[in-house]
Amino acid sequence: MANTRNRISLKDIANRAGVSTSLVSFVLNGKQKQHRIKDEVAQRIKEIAKELNYKPNAAAKSLRNGRSRTIGVVVSDISNPFFAHLARHIEASAERHGYSVHFASSDESAQRTAVLVDNMLNKGVDCIVLVPCEGSDATVKELMDKNIPLVLLDRYIPGINTNYVCLNNRQAAYDATCHLIDEGFRRIGMIAYGVQLKHMTDRIEGYRTAMTDRGLEAEISIEYADHASMQKSCETAIRKVLERNTEALVLATNTIAVECLYIIRKRGIIVPDQLGIVGFDGGNAFEFFYSPLSYIQQPLEMMAQKAVEILVEQLDSSDSFMQHVETEGILVKRSSSIRNSRK
Repeated sequence: MANTRNRISLKDIANRAGVSTSLVSFVLNGKQKQHRIKDEVAQRIKEIAKELNYKPNAAAKSLRNGRSRTIGVVVSDISNPFFAHLARHIEASAERHGYSVHFASSDESAQRTAVLVDNMLNKGVDCIVLVPCEGSDATVKELMDKNIPLVLLDRYIPGINTNYVCLNNRQAAYDATCHLIDEGFRRIGMIAYGVQLKHMTDRIEGYRTAMTDRGLEAEISIEYADHASMQKSCETAIRKVLERNTEALVLATNTIAVECLYIIRKRGIIVPDQLGIVGFDGGNAFEFFYSPLSYIQQPLEMMAQKAVEILVEQLDSSDSFMQHVETEGILVKRSSSIRNSRK
């Protein structure tokens, strides 16, 4: 997390101004007239505070005044339709419990995650919902050490025992792969992110297990997309897929799916006749593609509600217990994965 040791305090301002800390507090909280503080003294204090770049510690203020009734939510990318919909459900659920929400995007950066969480705590949020990224273990552990109510959402970190709500990703990918096999596809590949995040490794494992269980272990083929260079990495992945005469693909996220759809259409590949596809999470691009995409639908509203409920329980009771929640996805079957005739 960001270093807060050098944060300017009321005492620093008081020492510079040659007055008491309480007097500085009165001025900066707009109570100078109530306490009959001279205008020139108040002005001097304000000038020093500005000069020292003083920023009030909202977290300390909320401790004095009780809860802020705000939830800090850090997702990967709020512009991603998946996280946007999830955030909307979190906001609605929080509102029903009398809470407001602060949102931020980590851009899959552990360093940015630490800074965002630190900023939210300084603004006085009562608790945190976090979509963890690679390398964010230290931030999660620090939140737990500080007894900050916390729920990991969409992903969790093996080895760290904290609250989480996520999809049963292994089963979801297993179901998607088995569906393609049942439709007569055999050379089935997968395009996923090359990261060690639990949700992604589980989806890859689900795909592998389905292929193995159905006697297609020799056909297992995984290509990896890079979040930092989506277009280039997906183009490379699709090229390799076509070189192997792959018949169908499981696309491990909606972002990968959208990028791959543009490439598939640009190359003139006919779906599902030349390439069957199943993705994760619905989206507008899935609806408007000439062959509407089959996909794993996550129960986003349920996941959001459960995450907020866990936090509220933690805030309301010292006897709350750790909760690990895995929800089940639904395979939505559309034309992108359904062959007219089976092999």
